[in-house]
Amino acid sequence: MALLRLAVLLTSASSLSQSQEDPDSPIKNLRIEPVERRLTWDLHGNVSEITCFINSKFITKAVNNNRYCQFHVLPSCEVKNFSISLTKGPPFLMGIQYPLREGNPAAAARGLDCWVHDVDFLTCSWEVGREAPRDVQYHLYWQELRTHREYECPNYEMDNRGKFVRCHFNDVSKLPKHVQILVRGTSQGARIPCSDCTVELSEIEILSPPNITATCNKSYLMMEWEASSHFNNRFEYELQLQKGSDPAYTEKLQEKFFELHNPRNYVARLRAKGFYRESWSEWSVPQHFACDVGEDSQRPDWLLSALVLLATLLVLGLLIVLCGSVAETLPAHPAHERPHH
Repeated sequence: MALLRLAVLLTSASSLSQSQEDPDSPIKNLRIEPVERRLTWDLHGNVSEITCFINSKFITKAVNNNRYCQFHVLPSCEVKNFSISLTKGPPFLMGIQYPLREGNPAAAARGLDCWVHDVDFLTCSWEVGREAPRDVQYHLYWQELRTHREYECPNYEMDNRGKFVRCHFNDVSKLPKHVQILVRGTSQGARIPCSDCTVELSEIEILSPPNITATCNKSYLMMEWEASSHFNNRFEYELQLQKGSDPAYTEKLQEKFFELHNPRNYVARLRAKGFYRESWSEWSVPQHFACDVGEDSQRPDWLLSALVLLATLLVLGLLIVLCGSVAETLPAHPAHERPHH
């Protein structure tokens, strides 16, 4: 039977004492390097491929001759188990916890959730921790993943107890596409753990439904629309159409237009989603197109009124000109002259 070497060490992320480690272990001093976002170790001897896990989920393989595992982002608040194993040889597992646990987790902000909406806005919300002290207050920050710089929320909303529970950003175009969101709590008598989440803004965007504009007459109905987003530039659309009292049907499109030939009365509505995304926008407000009464029915009322007024003025002008011409052709009879007998 192969020698079983199993070293499960759930300790702080600083360092492992020599007494905790197998002296024959090829891997020692497992640790987190936060600035570099690495899980690294000291390697003694040759080993097979090393794989890295977070909470038992495979994340990546070791690089640089099995010297470390590189992560895109590390947790700032929630304690997670980081572990490594060998793909060949005797079974081997070593792990640590990161970051350090501070304070009562039940006092931290809970239910942190963020979403992009109405094209330009980012909103994040959370709830007060179940065991948070009465004087707790929360503040939200977003962090640049590259520089670790933090920026506080510019616009808070409070609940009826005066606790911050929501944050609004008014211009998401100024934010990087990937951000880490942190909510930190403060209290006079207790340490409050933070809460965090890492988001890709394109993935949490709720698109606004596009508005349909149309050109319509007895021969054709041409519908056009435009979806707006700071993060997605390719979209899929679902156009739902209903002709008269017939059952509605749906067209799946990638184009920003749709044409119907020989239309009559149609009701149309539209929704959109990013090409590589799962969630759809809400449906647009249903719009009615009465194409059987001619193109004039699609003109706005003010334009029809202007055309009627213009036609009236033209008719009056023509009448004035005709009346003047008739008057010039009639014989003149001055009032002071008498006809001769």
